[in-house]
Amino acid sequence: MLGIRHRLLLWHSAVFAVGLIVFAVVVWWGTRQALYRDLDGWLSAQADGWERFVTHEVDGDEEEDAVREAREFNIGLPEASGIQLMRRDGTRLFGEDGVGRRVERSLTVRGKSYRYALWRGVDGIESTLRSLSVTLVALTPLFLLLSLGGGWLLSRRALRPVDEVTEAARLVSLQNLSTRLPVPGHRDELQRLSLAWNEMLGRLEDSTRRLTQFTADASHELRTPVAVVRAAAEITLRHDRSVEEHREVLQKILGQSEEMTATIENLMELARADAGQARFVFAPVDVGQVLEEVRTQVGPMLVARGLAFSVWMPEGNLRVAGDRSALRRLLLILMDNAMKYTPEGRIDVAVSSGAGEVVLEVADTGIGIAGEDLPRIFDRFYQADRARARGGSGLGLSLAQWVAQGHRGRIEVESELGAGARFRVYFPELG
Repeated sequence: MLGIRHRLLLWHSAVFAVGLIVFAVVVWWGTRQALYRDLDGWLSAQADGWERFVTHEVDGDEEEDAVREAREFNIGLPEASGIQLMRRDGTRLFGEDGVGRRVERSLTVRGKSYRYALWRGVDGIESTLRSLSVTLVALTPLFLLLSLGGGWLLSRRALRPVDEVTEAARLVSLQNLSTRLPVPGHRDELQRLSLAWNEMLGRLEDSTRRLTQFTADASHELRTPVAVVRAAAEITLRHDRSVEEHREVLQKILGQSEEMTATIENLMELARADAGQARFVFAPVDVGQVLEEVRTQVGPMLVARGLAFSVWMPEGNLRVAGDRSALRRLLLILMDNAMKYTPEGRIDVAVSSGAGEVVLEVADTGIGIAGEDLPRIFDRFYQADRARARGGSGLGLSLAQWVAQGHRGRIEVESELGAGARFRVYFPELG
């Protein structure tokens, strides 16, 4: 199969050849028409001149006078041309039949009617047209060859950036996605193509980096509880244990299993979100009712840990368009996060509205978050060093942010190390 360069060359040559042939035909035909038009004009002018001449010069009404003037006029005509004088009935009085272009008219002189014809040969015109034909036929192949050569050079030059982009694209692989294609300096289709490829490579590089980091973090998070479960089972099986010791080991295995289950469920939820398979079912939701459900669920846990807990809600309903279960999960994530990092103190939850938004706020008096960690707390698997001993996989806040963004909302956080943290979630209020 022919490449782009050869197809461009063939198309260019074909179009140029057709155009060249059309041009040659137009030139030849136009020249012929112009030459014959000039000849017809000359014959017409000579006929007008003859009529003026014979009308002025003939004195009598005899045919000999008209023939004499025709002979004198014929002497002044160029070579390969002449005049014929005839009676009204067509009887020739003077002149010969000429081969070529002619004009024939009627004339009355001194009461006598005549017919006359002026003619001129076309050998000169035909000779000029033959010379022009030979010239055009000879030059057409030459110009076609020049077109082929020029088209070849132009196609090579025009497609050279394509070759460079192709060679650079061959070097791109998963191991060196940082490689970028050369961008031509001209503002043309190739520049836009190169820029689009580089943008795609950038997205692929970012996705690959995130996937690699995601896989490594997931492996790290799951390896620890699996190792604990395996070690506990192996140690228990080596020696005889009492019922209490078996119970203690099983409780440890159960705890690690629950942690792994939560991590896997969060991973699956985020994977579905990345694949675009997770969907929210939107309906009017009263945020106060969701908060009441969460308070009923986590209240006993807060009391068991000795944490003070307060909830503030305004009178009336604050509604948003959202997925009820997703909003409840978001609030549970924020509450669980606050409980993990508040060994003692209090947790306050409030719902308010303003500027067309519903604001859900969860504040605690726990260990807080260092300033350098704040920009990354929503990254998957990210855990600040001081919080690693508190458990968790580092996926909760990523899920919370995904839920907020899926509801056209946003999460903001304020915190200082040792001074607690305050999370605010903003949703568009449903009027």
